[in-house]
Amino acid sequence: MPRFPSFVLTSCLSALLTASCSQPAEHTSAPNPTAPTAAQPTPEPAAPVPAPALDTLATYVWESDVCRYTGQYDPRRYTPAQLRGTWDVLNNEALLTYYSTVFRPASLGNLRLDSLEANYAKRRRHYLALEVVPQPVWQQLKQARLRELEADYRKTRLYIQGFTEPELLLGAPYPAACHQFVRGLAAHNDSLIRHDWQELVEQKLRNNADPEALKATYLAHAAAADWLTYAKIDLLTFGWSNCANQSVPRVEVSARQHRLFDQLFVRIASECDEV
Repeated sequence: MPRFPSFVLTSCLSALLTASCSQPAEHTSAPNPTAPTAAQPTPEPAAPVPAPALDTLATYVWESDVCRYTGQYDPRRYTPAQLRGTWDVLNNEALLTYYSTVFRPASLGNLRLDSLEANYAKRRRHYLALEVVPQPVWQQLKQARLRELEADYRKTRLYIQGFTEPELLLGAPYPAACHQFVRGLAAHNDSLIRHDWQELVEQKLRNNADPEALKATYLAHAAAADWLTYAKIDLLTFGWSNCANQSVPRVEVSARQHRLFDQLFVRIASECDEV
């Protein structure tokens, strides 16, 4: 076995000790694409809008036929005017307040187109000015009420015009069945008018509680000098107008809409009369 000088052994031992005591070199490597990564923190859900404190609620009062209601609501969401308008379109039909139906000759002088136009304009301004709660259900209901008013106005205008221009009714957008009551009037044919009138009276007799009295009244009017006036009133009021009314669109309010109105309030108290 060969021998080495002592200084060589000393140098080698020193080198070994130095290597074992030194810090290991740092190594960086690309992350393993298949290794799971740390999960991203899940965002916290939005906190619910806190209910308004009771001392911040406003009060709105309204009445039905037999009850008085007191509701508390959040004034940051609606105004009193919006609640008042919403109650109006929910509970009141958008009909004319001009009363134009004629049942006897003495009332014919009440048929005035200018009065009708004034009443329609006033009612339309009222509905256009109404504020409602800014939700689609109430905005749509308001528009439906305006259409209801428009339909009532157009039918009433034609009814009034029918006494002097019955031919206009034949072209009106109502069921053809309504034409049977105004054919003779539109043709200015007395014989056909009497025929249409008699058919209408026979229809009424089938549903009348006192048919004998009705028949006696008809015979008296048919023999009168002003029979044509009586015929017009019957044919236009009980015939054409009643028929046209059935096709005039009316707003039908649902129980759901009434519940939605109640839900506009945090709470409601009521006082009702005994019936």
